[in-house]
Amino acid sequence: MEDCSGLIHMLNHDSLNTSHTRETSTGRLMLHSEIPSFQTVKASERILRHAKEIEARVTKRGPPPKHRYERTLRSFSLGEVAEILRVSGSYLRQLSIDGLGPTPELGTAGRRSYTLRQINDLRVYLAAVRPKAALKFCPRRREGEKLQIISVVAGSASTTTSFYLAQGLAIQGCRVLAIDLDVQGALPKMFGYPPADDIAHCPSMYSALRYDERRVSMRRVIQPTHFDGLDFVPGTFELGHFEVESSRRYRSEWGYPDASIRMFDAVKKVEEDYDVVVIHCRPGGFLTAARVKQRPA
Repeated sequence: MEDCSGLIHMLNHDSLNTSHTRETSTGRLMLHSEIPSFQTVKASERILRHAKEIEARVTKRGPPPKHRYERTLRSFSLGEVAEILRVSGSYLRQLSIDGLGPTPELGTAGRRSYTLRQINDLRVYLAAVRPKAALKFCPRRREGEKLQIISVVAGSASTTTSFYLAQGLAIQGCRVLAIDLDVQGALPKMFGYPPADDIAHCPSMYSALRYDERRVSMRRVIQPTHFDGLDFVPGTFELGHFEVESSRRYRSEWGYPDASIRMFDAVKKVEEDYDVVVIHCRPGGFLTAARVKQRPA
């Protein structure tokens, strides 16, 4: 921001000198030919020139890091893993001794701990060796089962609810996709992604829904998180553009904004990768109405 302070000062200085004539301290009225050239330039031209200079300086500094706020997930103790998987701790300890399943990390006094990825690997192993209890250990969708979509309506604590709901389902062994439709971008920060205005390095659902030829596939906007089995689509102020475009389309000869169909198509393309989709909605708008109409095939 230090690089831009000079430009801001220039912009403020120029805005005070837009008249073609200026009264001096002696009271003499300056002629147009006597006015410095920078005062005769149109305000729009000066603003455009300053904008280009600011853009050049920001570009020279380079893009911000993709993960501005690093997030890590701690390991789980053997007792916690036993509670999550609903088995005894002695059973898990014996599996580790026999070399079966993922190898836990050994801490002080031989205490065992597992990462979330290892817990999910352990689920797959237990489902294979105990097929009658496979659904208990690995609660993923079976053939013929539909994708479940949970919409968290806008309101008090809706961001926190969406955040912990998605994480809780991931810990329970579900493959989860969290979609943020709120332009405020609070949920991306909780997942450790850049602020909502950093659209160049953190694309939103808008990129997969937009009406022009720059629309991209849903997989292009999905981001990983520090939770194994939990992916995320950030929300940025770009989503406001979609509301404007949908409103314009609604008033056109098309007669409807097509938002629900686009939401359905986008989620449909990644349906096989997930068991649950958690949608964090914004107050009102076409996107909120679209999530109500989601009916996975």
